[in-house]
Amino acid sequence: MQVTTPPTRPSRLAAGAAVGGLLLYGALLVRYSYYSVGGADTAGYANAARGLLARQIVEPVAGLDDLSMPDQFVHLFTPLGNEPGPRPRTMVPTYPVGLPLHLAAAALLAGWRVGPFLVSPLAAVLSVALIYLVGRELGLGRGLAIAGGAMLAANPTFFLYGLQPMSDASATCWSLLTIWAALGSRRRAAWGLCAGAAFGAAALVRPTSLLLLAPLLFALRPTPKVVLLFVLGGVPAAGVFCVYNMAAFGNPLLTGYLATNHQGLFMVGYFPSRFRHYLYWLMVTMSPLPLLGWLSVALNRHVRLRDRALLVSWFGVFFIFYCFYFHYDAWWFTRFLLPGMPALFLGALLVVRDVVKLSKLSGLSGRRGVWLRRAAAAVLIVVVLGFERQSGEEFRLLRVGPLEMVHAESCRWADGKMVSAAPVVAMEMSGALKYYTNRSVVRYERVDPDRWREMTARAAGKGYRWYALLMQHEVEPAQSRLAGTWIRLGGVRHISLWRIEPD
Repeated sequence: MQVTTPPTRPSRLAAGAAVGGLLLYGALLVRYSYYSVGGADTAGYANAARGLLARQIVEPVAGLDDLSMPDQFVHLFTPLGNEPGPRPRTMVPTYPVGLPLHLAAAALLAGWRVGPFLVSPLAAVLSVALIYLVGRELGLGRGLAIAGGAMLAANPTFFLYGLQPMSDASATCWSLLTIWAALGSRRRAAWGLCAGAAFGAAALVRPTSLLLLAPLLFALRPTPKVVLLFVLGGVPAAGVFCVYNMAAFGNPLLTGYLATNHQGLFMVGYFPSRFRHYLYWLMVTMSPLPLLGWLSVALNRHVRLRDRALLVSWFGVFFIFYCFYFHYDAWWFTRFLLPGMPALFLGALLVVRDVVKLSKLSGLSGRRGVWLRRAAAAVLIVVVLGFERQSGEEFRLLRVGPLEMVHAESCRWADGKMVSAAPVVAMEMSGALKYYTNRSVVRYERVDPDRWREMTARAAGKGYRWYALLMQHEVEPAQSRLAGTWIRLGGVRHISLWRIEPD
């Protein structure tokens, strides 16, 4: 009969402290979360979620009917986060269906005012717990696995996207769950089913999560039964993917990103500048140590070969892939790398775990070896957390969420000021206007002088007045494109409302 040793008091205290820290982290995210949508991404995801609950994936473009405009003007009346639909005079969401499904479910549980804005904080908290579990599966002790959770939690990119209703935190969470379940399949085949389901959810949230197939080759137990269960686990998500895309774009394999036909989205020539950019910001926001540790784990023979391949490919495929991607020119575009970023911390921690064996001081044993390992761990943790804290303060991450409330406030305020049913001239605010009001929009950056004259003539025939809701940097370009007398009616911080008297 096997006798299990009960946890010691220090172990219980450490576990309690870790759980308490996780709860405090979640409370911090909820406190400073975005409770407003704006721009293309957050508004686009939220509007798509509303469309799902309304069973209206393909929507009519109301602005065309408001002004009795012909079909070919549809793109002028399509807000950010949407594109012209498969049928004339319709529009569809640009974004994949995965996150809108999460937001819609949260709205059903907690209402639209709060529910959708809790999805990313919850995903971030679960990610911190999951990186601990993955670390344990890879052979880290409790202390080092907890350190991995702390470094991920404090990472400024991860923290920022744990605050807002975008796909990054959810994609990271499903990525970690996929790898954890795949590692579990080495012990029990049934975990392959869970890994497939998590992988399917990850791909629904962000189709580039298909890149996880590279590390999964090394994480899953390579038996026919496990592979079959993995495939079966992913079937429901594949079904949702195909049905949604068929309804939205008329093709089961066509996503919104491909349907919009963005030319030049991926090019070989992008690689040098993106490579330097991502490398620079990864080192600035978390120090060079995680990258060095991740690279070094490939040479650490005290880690199983398949686990080394898992860690190297897990981050490597995301890093290489996005070095060919068009968008990149701000620090927070490192968000694209988040689903693979846990591998950096885990790889570095495994090197720290084996630092005595890897060094020329391998003859050290007993307390000296323990102290060397603890010193190496302390250096890694303190340096990484120090860099992350400094970056977080520099980027003022705790101030961003409350400031974003301006989108909701300005839309509601402007809606009460406008007395006309004509479409509102906007661009940056177009998605938020769709979410917070029933008004249609005109995208000023897509309007040329001839079309503006035609629209104003039709609006005059219906007795409509023109309004514009613009951010500060949009006022000059909008006024240069749309001829007329512009009268400022007021504003909320940097967002202003204008009445336009066309020439």
